[in-house]
Amino acid sequence: MKYLSNAIANFSSRLVSKSAALMILLSAIGLGINAKPSEAADTVNFRFNIFEVSVSVDDLETFSKTGELRGALDMASRYISASDMATFRRILTERADISVVLLSRFLYTSQGERALDILGDFIKTAPNLSGNRAIRAAAVLATVDKQNGLSLLNFLRKFPTSDIYFDIQAGLQTVGELSDLLQNTQKVVQMVNTEATKQAALTPTPSPSAPLPLQLPDLRNAAGSKWQRYSLTAPALNGKYEIPFYLFVPQINNANLKTSIPAIVIYPGLSSSREPLLYLAEHLASYGFAVVLTVSPTSSAEQLDKLIIGAASEIAPPESFIDRPHDITAVLNFLEKSPKVDNPYVANINWKNVGMIGHSFGGYAALALVSDAQIQSADLAEVCQGKYKWNASLLLQCVALGLPNQTYKLGDPRIAAVIAVNPVTSHVLGKAALSKITSPIAIVGSSGDTFAPVVSEQIIPFTWLTTQNRYLVLFNKAGHTAVTAITSGDRLSPEVSNALAGANPVASQDYLKLLSVAFFKTHLVQESSYASYLTPEYFVNISAPSAQASLLRSLSMEQIDAAITK
Repeated sequence: MKYLSNAIANFSSRLVSKSAALMILLSAIGLGINAKPSEAADTVNFRFNIFEVSVSVDDLETFSKTGELRGALDMASRYISASDMATFRRILTERADISVVLLSRFLYTSQGERALDILGDFIKTAPNLSGNRAIRAAAVLATVDKQNGLSLLNFLRKFPTSDIYFDIQAGLQTVGELSDLLQNTQKVVQMVNTEATKQAALTPTPSPSAPLPLQLPDLRNAAGSKWQRYSLTAPALNGKYEIPFYLFVPQINNANLKTSIPAIVIYPGLSSSREPLLYLAEHLASYGFAVVLTVSPTSSAEQLDKLIIGAASEIAPPESFIDRPHDITAVLNFLEKSPKVDNPYVANINWKNVGMIGHSFGGYAALALVSDAQIQSADLAEVCQGKYKWNASLLLQCVALGLPNQTYKLGDPRIAAVIAVNPVTSHVLGKAALSKITSPIAIVGSSGDTFAPVVSEQIIPFTWLTTQNRYLVLFNKAGHTAVTAITSGDRLSPEVSNALAGANPVASQDYLKLLSVAFFKTHLVQESSYASYLTPEYFVNISAPSAQASLLRSLSMEQIDAAITK
């Protein structure tokens, strides 16, 4: 999910992760004064159990501008460190720059409504009345204000009621849940890295004639095959829309015109386009692969455009969980009929044995196609009643509950091997689907993913795989969009895009290029020499300290549980 929902998830996570000091401060306000002052206009009423105290928004604004402490804030400063007070002061005016139209449309989707319900548990318009609708109004009004923008202070200023009730106890519980998640994620990530290092050390000593890891050709560099790109469209299975895609056709040796060309499909995530993954398609084409780079119009940047102009009511309609795998089938059906492309090599492409790389929602589709999975309606119905425990991807996964509860044919036997990057899988597919996969699978996760948390969406689902050829690859210090290049068509500012991608997205993109070539050369083309790249030892040797990548071939839930409880 490249754009809005990921941006909101990331911004919310940053605010909450910074707000431990804020919550402590609010607790001090609530606990340090046990008398309820008289009500006043433009106030925030902080409640903790039976205690309640009001703070004037004017006092908050004065503090943000001058550092002067008045009233309850002055009282609270006696309990809070100077550094925490400084953090609170900064949080008050920290802006989130986002399109007001985009924000407004999102907050009226089912995903946005669900997010508002979560926030409404501790930001209220009355002691026992959810503030979900008022939160939406305040967020939109603050965003419209070009001078001050969407900040905590301006949000309070724009709140449509004279009083805001902030439930400190509920807020502290929320921050506690997020803190636990972050700590557990760090423990599991460290365990995966440590285990990869251990497995690398246990690798048998190679024979004298075998190349050492650093002596192998670097697959992060492009190879020598030339290629041509074509822009085509295929009809959807239901005939209601056209599916745009790029086809990359590599040139082969003239003496081997009958040589079969292996094919790979690349599939971006929700609300994305093809351009951020062009680098990967071109890289694979240089290694002699035919590449299809496509999107599904019902859940791509085109769908986001429709949302903005009011022609759609959802970022992703429930049908997109069916459309996405079906659209890949439709494109392959079209290509098997040998489309009229002026290139003699097109007829050599093998469309019966295809590899696939899917990112985010595209990762879901790739796993659905290779497993012929069913939507896990019962599991979704149970988990979607809760508050998601800070797994923002469930805002998307729970949309699938809007589908009729019936059997769907999602698989395609032509998909023979899959790399799922930052996939959303935990409940919409779940163990029931992933455990039945028999084809080679690589699951790639990013340690700093704020939309599809790496433990719940990639590391734990990896333990459900039973196929012999399975790989878990972890990109450290990377975000959800690390593998997607920033392009001129990005809707987000470069600063926000960089924050979503993580510290070193170029390294993540290079690792994915290497992994893709080695994985499909090994498991699609059956060139066994490339298996040397798919080892913990190789990844340990090539990893940079600032952007470590770890690879494992096996992992158990017992190891994950032990890491968390350690």
